[in-house]
Amino acid sequence: MRSVRDRLGALCHFSRVPQAMLAIKKLWRGQAAVTQSARRMFSGASVSGKQTDKLGPVTWSSLALAGVVGSGAVYYYQSEKDRLQTQSKSTVTFVGKPMLGGPWTLVDCDTGRAVTDASFRGKLSLLYFGFTHCPDICPNELVRIGDVLDKLEIDKGEVVPLFVTVDPKRDTIAQMQAYKVDFHPKFKMLTGTREQVADIVQAYRVYFSKADENDDDDDDYLVDHSIVMYLVGPDGEFLDFFTQNARVEDIAAKIKMYS
Repeated sequence: MRSVRDRLGALCHFSRVPQAMLAIKKLWRGQAAVTQSARRMFSGASVSGKQTDKLGPVTWSSLALAGVVGSGAVYYYQSEKDRLQTQSKSTVTFVGKPMLGGPWTLVDCDTGRAVTDASFRGKLSLLYFGFTHCPDICPNELVRIGDVLDKLEIDKGEVVPLFVTVDPKRDTIAQMQAYKVDFHPKFKMLTGTREQVADIVQAYRVYFSKADENDDDDDDYLVDHSIVMYLVGPDGEFLDFFTQNARVEDIAAKIKMYS
């Protein structure tokens, strides 16, 4: 059986636990001392009957005291355990959101004009980073985002989907416009210079890397990148993210919560 120290130690790492342990330890020592005294009284086989009669009441009193001390120790332990659990629930309930997002400037492929993060204020937006030459992952994720949009339309929710390229060299305005035809019509396709794309990628901590960095002149290459959807609030602040394993229903439900 695990000791009281082990159980309290596993419960939580609060600074007041050692004080509780000292108090419990003192109580248990007191109980042990009384119990040993009672055992010595019972073990005296050579004591006369008259003496035994005199010792009897003292022995039962000692046992009663030991019971009181033991009950007190158990009660104190349980009370301290409940207090620590309550404190843990009340103080460790929220983990801060990661520092994602920030100012950026890109080009809206529908208009050919520059847009910024401020251009989408007032509405929720859902960002996805990818590239048009992606063979499977990006198309699948864009289809899933389209399903989320359809689900939100039924549930009276709204979000602006933004597809941000991580391959500005090949993803020109014309290329992005042609690519958009295969997906939900609400998509906003965003491209820009390498520096502009680098700014927003850094702001959202997006990983991406050209598959073969040695072939700079080759236009037939793949890009490894993060597979994450980023939900941004009407004030431009990052709210949540969804991975490739998130279900469409769950994504739509979470977005609806922020609507």
